[in-house]
Amino acid sequence: MNRTAAFQAVYEELFDDVYAYFNLCFGVAEAEDLAQEIFLKVWQQTEKEEPPNNWRAFVFRCAVNLKNDVLRRKYAKANATEALLKQTAEPMATDDLEHIGVQNALTMLPLEERELLALKSFEFTSDEIGILLGITPSTVRGRLQKAKAHFKEALEKEEVTQHDR
Repeated sequence: MNRTAAFQAVYEELFDDVYAYFNLCFGVAEAEDLAQEIFLKVWQQTEKEEPPNNWRAFVFRCAVNLKNDVLRRKYAKANATEALLKQTAEPMATDDLEHIGVQNALTMLPLEERELLALKSFEFTSDEIGILLGITPSTVRGRLQKAKAHFKEALEKEEVTQHDR
């Protein structure tokens, strides 16, 4: 498979998930730019004689690393915490009230919980999430359980019913 075809296959398979991951972490304003930055790395990786065996793992490892880099830069600024809260509190621009309720409920959660829920929604196993985040699978499972409970509480505050989800 040539370089362009390899890139296109990875892009088509994973771009939406990477974009969604960054949207959950940072909001719409940064998601597109960060996703594009990840796929620049994918393009560069296609040049190598031995591309990754598992593109999905490579892409999400890059995404987690980039997320961590962005957070480090944000926290280095004097008012980083306030700026991060403002950015992540922006609901998606849509007329779909149920979707806005779910999005608002997600923004109520700490970033770590949103990230865990996002990775789980992309069907990563607890073992895989543990590798990506540098924690044990049992820690992943415990934190996921708490994140799900907090998300359920946030949905109730947003008055999103079980039927809406």
